[in-house]
Amino acid sequence: MTFSYFIGKSAWDRDDMTLYLQEFLDVYKHRPIDDNSGGQKAAQLFYSWYVAKKLKPKVIIESGVFKGQGTWAFEQASPETKLICLDPYLDQWGGYRSSTAQYLKKDFKEIDWSFIQDKSDVLCFFDDHQNAFERILQMKLFGFKKAMFEDNYPEGHGDCLSLKKILEHPEKYQVLPDMSAEEYLLKIVKVYQEMPPIFSISKTRWGTEWHLYRTNPPLLSDENKNFSIFSDEMDQYTWINYIEI
Repeated sequence: MTFSYFIGKSAWDRDDMTLYLQEFLDVYKHRPIDDNSGGQKAAQLFYSWYVAKKLKPKVIIESGVFKGQGTWAFEQASPETKLICLDPYLDQWGGYRSSTAQYLKKDFKEIDWSFIQDKSDVLCFFDDHQNAFERILQMKLFGFKKAMFEDNYPEGHGDCLSLKKILEHPEKYQVLPDMSAEEYLLKIVKVYQEMPPIFSISKTRWGTEWHLYRTNPPLLSDENKNFSIFSDEMDQYTWINYIEI
């Protein structure tokens, strides 16, 4: 199967994404946390909400809860989905906590996931600033197939090894004794899709130019002012992705 570093086999259609922007904003107006600095804002949260809404998985495992805005968005997108929320620092953040989600102060790799029988109907959502390649290995070991990585930083930025770094600079990441990280990903990954920015802005959160990073074209032009909150919060965009293994 053809594998592209930046688009991959399209699991999600750009035109369809665009159609859901207004519905998301109608939901986002009622978010429990007005200023979610340090967590997902509109530019990222739209895609978390969108994928959950389209997949409607039986279970979402959210690794990295922070103040709970993502948990709330998943509930709005797919109310019937069971949420399992993992964060070792739950008591420190405050914010929104679901009355129906299951909360665990454990790392993803420390849990015996055998109680979930159908791993194919699970979305693993990683917003935990951990090594994404190791998370892929853990997913494969446990039998999970679908995931999103929120912290998909480009080379030179962020606090963790991302899939974007591996795929754009494979020569730097020889993490297996007999196979590079890139070769392993090409072998097992069926879908790797970086979600496009909704708008382009002149500078990233690091003060660098957007054109320095390989990025899918934005969903909207700068002339579209009906969705200004996306452009206002675009500095939080970190090349969020969706994968299937």
